[in-house]
Amino acid sequence: MFTLLNDPTFPSLSEEHKPFVNETVMEVCGVTRPLAVSKLRHNGDVDILGSDVDPIMPTKALVRDFLDRLPYTAPCVPADSELRHEVADLIASWNAGVSWKYIEGLAETSCSIAESAYAHTSHEHQRMVAIYTACLTLADDLGHHNMEALGQFVGRFTRGEPQLHPALDCLVKLLGTLHEFCPRINADAIIASTVDSVSAMYIEVLSQGDVISPFATKYPFYFRIKTGIAPAYAHLNFTKSWGDDIGTYYLQLLPEFELVVVGFNDILSFYKETLAGETDNYVNMRAAVEQKQAISVLRQLIEENLDSVYKLRQLAAPQPGLTEIFLGFLMGYVEFHFKARRYRLHEIIAEVDEQ
Repeated sequence: MFTLLNDPTFPSLSEEHKPFVNETVMEVCGVTRPLAVSKLRHNGDVDILGSDVDPIMPTKALVRDFLDRLPYTAPCVPADSELRHEVADLIASWNAGVSWKYIEGLAETSCSIAESAYAHTSHEHQRMVAIYTACLTLADDLGHHNMEALGQFVGRFTRGEPQLHPALDCLVKLLGTLHEFCPRINADAIIASTVDSVSAMYIEVLSQGDVISPFATKYPFYFRIKTGIAPAYAHLNFTKSWGDDIGTYYLQLLPEFELVVVGFNDILSFYKETLAGETDNYVNMRAAVEQKQAISVLRQLIEENLDSVYKLRQLAAPQPGLTEIFLGFLMGYVEFHFKARRYRLHEIIAEVDEQ
């Protein structure tokens, strides 16, 4: 599931993990302009690719096209080394039986998304997001080692009983502080999304190997929203300091906001997943259900997400501060994917620079 918004490239507990190199920020900060327009034609050329055609080049073209049309400009958020040490020490205190390299990698992921995507929030808010991410990422990995810890989470949460893993105890404690950081509506939504997502993690492991019916066309997205913790990560943008007295208009952005939370990750992950031959992802699941080529679904997904960005711009315009919040999140969220070298997006940009 999650491992950063359902990123299957994040290592499992048993895998060796190399900490992400912060020097990639310098590479990203060179991209301060919209990317060069790709040579991809919008006449359905990708859709008619046969199954025997190498999907790597079309995938690169589509991702470049997506970044250009967004358009993406890197915010270049600096890394907080003290926060990384603090989060790493917290993860180590859980005694989860993981290597120090894994701990450093998880701390890097958790802090990077908190700093980049939530740069518009306070340091304390970013710290909370980093810990929240670390708890849920490790919880997702638990599904392959301790299913019962996930399966019993909701019941123990509602009864106020200790959890079966320290990371889940930490998560419950953090949920109890959310109303200090976010307005009531948002904090309530984050808690509900978290409970729903941990339950979905359990279902994801339990249902491995299930064949999805071609009539269940909405199931891939239904399940992706849950496992991607999209509502929580969207609501985390709205802080208590922004105000409890701003009304409820901004909630109309949430459906589109949730879509891009998971959609951007699916788009920016697909190149790496294609190189690795991975098919356990939203794009391939949707392609199987819709009986299409995965590259065709990727192109459609890009259009859907760019349409959501357009709608977010229009929805945010009437209320002061909303545009800065959602654009800050989106640019920082893309930057996070560039910082994490496992996505290999630097290869796509390097190819543009060489042209």
